[in-house]
Amino acid sequence: MKSYRLNRLFNAKSNRCFDVAMDHGFFNEYGFLSGIEDLGKAVQTVVTAAPDAVQLTVGQARHLQALPGKEKPALVLRTDVANVYGQDLPRTLFSRMIDAPVEQALRLDATCVVVNLFRIPGQPEVTDQCIQNILRIKPECDRYAMPLMIEPLVFPVGAAGRGTGSRHHQGRPHR
Repeated sequence: MKSYRLNRLFNAKSNRCFDVAMDHGFFNEYGFLSGIEDLGKAVQTVVTAAPDAVQLTVGQARHLQALPGKEKPALVLRTDVANVYGQDLPRTLFSRMIDAPVEQALRLDATCVVVNLFRIPGQPEVTDQCIQNILRIKPECDRYAMPLMIEPLVFPVGAAGRGTGSRHHQGRPHR
């Protein structure tokens, strides 16, 4: 059954997935919101460009899923929230999972779920939290045949807090 979701996620001709991440509001960094302040309009604009998938949070997913028609992009649901971006970092950094992430993804008709894997110099506890998130969600994904995308973000030395993590995906999500 997981292959059915992967078939909806990947382009049948190219066997690739162009996933547009629009989940930036989840990270409490106002600088990420430029151009997507009106999320409903931004989602409609992105959908007209015909990506294979759009990455959104639980609260944002309605903007994509309410669009009529079967030609809309697949939903990739963001399942974690973190405070590792921005100019001034808080004293304690975190990466936390939302409650019942796979069940919420199923209710929203998501094709895939995504979770971060941060590597931030001097912040091993955040990497550990990410690993714990992955270990928690992986069995749920297996149980419900939900593809899991792990988004690795490596911050260069001294770059944490400047929003310089690289956010792009290549290849298929973890099976």
